Amino acid sequence: MMRKHIHSGLIVILLFALLLSACSEGGKTADPTATPVPPTATLIQPTVVFVDGTPQVVVEPINPTPTPDLVNPNPVRITELEYVQTGSQLQIIAKLFNTLTDAILRDVQVEVLALDASGNRIAHEVRTVRYLFPRETTGLVQDFELLPGLETYTVEVRVKEGLKDRQLRYSQPLLVKITGWVEAEEGIRLTGWINNSDPYTYTKVALNAIAYSASGKIIGGGRGIIDFVPEKDRTGVSVLANIEADQEIALVEIYPWITAQSASLEGGTWWENIDVRQWNFIADDYQHVSGGALLKNLTDRLLTETYYLLTVTDAADKVCLAEQGYIDLIWPKQELVFSPGILDLPMDCVARQVDMIIVPGEFGQFQLGYDPLEVGTPVVNEGGETASVNIINNLNADVSSAVVYLVITDASGKIVGGGAAQSGNIRANSSLTVQVPIIYLGIIEELKFEASVSIPMDVTIGP
Repeated sequence: MMRKHIHSGLIVILLFALLLSACSEGGKTADPTATPVPPTATLIQPTVVFVDGTPQVVVEPINPTPTPDLVNPNPVRITELEYVQTGSQLQIIAKLFNTLTDAILRDVQVEVLALDASGNRIAHEVRTVRYLFPRETTGLVQDFELLPGLETYTVEVRVKEGLKDRQLRYSQPLLVKITGWVEAEEGIRLTGWINNSDPYTYTKVALNAIAYSASGKIIGGGRGIIDFVPEKDRTGVSVLANIEADQEIALVEIYPWITAQSASLEGGTWWENIDVRQWNFIADDYQHVSGGALLKNLTDRLLTETYYLLTVTDAADKVCLAEQGYIDLIWPKQELVFSPGILDLPMDCVARQVDMIIVPGEFGQFQLGYDPLEVGTPVVNEGGETASVNIINNLNADVSSAVVYLVITDASGKIVGGGAAQSGNIRANSSLTVQVPIIYLGIIEELKFEASVSIPMDVTIGP
């Protein structure tokens, strides 16, 4: 696996690649996702009795009580349980602990319930903890939208032990460190670095984030997902949390889950499919970050859903911003300038470092066999805050939208700014001018502006 770390003041860009193929066996670390055991579905059948020869259905209680086991303790202990209701929004947060030292608990079914003052069930969800490693504690965050007027009186978390795996072929590969929180435009975000110790890249990893007060009380949390966690590496995570404005956060914990939707990808040399020729990011005085990379698809195949992960940290290595997204299409042999656009930093963050991971996409197909769009030379508008970019559609059909990427370089070729914007409908055999917001360092007359245009996967072709 090839990785490059470039350090230049604020800037650190990381090139990462992963192999989209099955994981091989024989001498390698065991893969927790290689032989998944599907959760066992519990089907509730109605109870039918005969009264004077007539079949009748017995009505079950609104909130049936499970039969207690007074002899055998459940290997999973609930160590913390809190709930927060704000209007119709209910959030239940729990901590689960595997008491066993000699077994991984797999596919543990967790039933989360909310009850009103009369004991009636007003919210219900079943979650699956795919792996709970020996003596491991994990967190669970569950959100509900209640019907208007309903009030939570108590909550329950019922744990079914699932399967005991005593082979212990693998251990927890994912751990979140250097946790914290930032006040973003859309609310409080709980952040941290997710570290992966395995030689596999995991996809679709769920995140359960919990915030505590100084007294140790759970005051809120949130759920999120990260599409890729690179092998033997780390990347930033950020989870939007539901926390009252008057609450002061003293501690943050984030628990990653490998889920039934997760896959494991083994590393390899296919990272050479994309050449990252230059990359850089800058921050301005208004808490904005932008920049980008110069990419080239070295193959004669279409690459779909190339992924990027962007992490901005302060001097203490605290994650201020974690942004992820996709470059939907990179055509065969295409040279593409890419920028994630202008990103807003939290006001209390002084950015010192930017890390970026580029994950080349997989070979794919698209409804068009060629790229019908051309892009003109950007023209910086008066004031220097936007650039006009002209897109030409050579197809004899409308293209519903496109993404314009713009990268700005200085005389030495170093990237010193960038921007991105989405267009509206581009009519057949016609053109459309897109205004792209930009930030940059330097004097406009001494800078070079270069743009590329990309078509989204969900584009509509035709009238």
